Amino acid sequence: MPRFYLHIRCKDGRIGYDESGLDYPDAETAWSAVVRSAQTLKLVFESHGYDARNYAIEVEDELGEIVFRLPFSELLAPSWPQTHATYKIVGGHLGWLIYHDDEFVGGFAKRSSAETLVWEMVETRCAERKASQVLIEDEFGCEKHLCRCFKEVPSGTPLS
Repeated sequence: MPRFYLHIRCKDGRIGYDESGLDYPDAETAWSAVVRSAQTLKLVFESHGYDARNYAIEVEDELGEIVFRLPFSELLAPSWPQTHATYKIVGGHLGWLIYHDDEFVGGFAKRSSAETLVWEMVETRCAERKASQVLIEDEFGCEKHLCRCFKEVPSGTPLS
């Protein structure tokens, strides 16, 4: 079973390394586990007087490559101002890379795995009534998808 290392990165560049790692069958399962544990980690940050929005979880595989990056601000900001996010999946036969607002998140060998991860992030935002768009680019062109929140946002709400 593959081993994943869950490092904590501060926005100032400091990083807390996970030396032991955890075993998950695949990156999608690791992503789900990280999302579920985010609320608990937020409480740990708060108990030490830190703002969780200043941190992200970087998940690294056994080869030392970052598989994905999950900023706490993505998951823990239901009362912050509403904005839209752009998720971009770019790839082809060599693999698929994921970007969130032009920041690299991770990569997968299969398009379906990349899409699964992105749509889980979009659903998390939708649960908080935050709109997202998804762009999927390959050698044949670009597809654009809008989440359900784009249709539900009251008119006049800024989506920056």
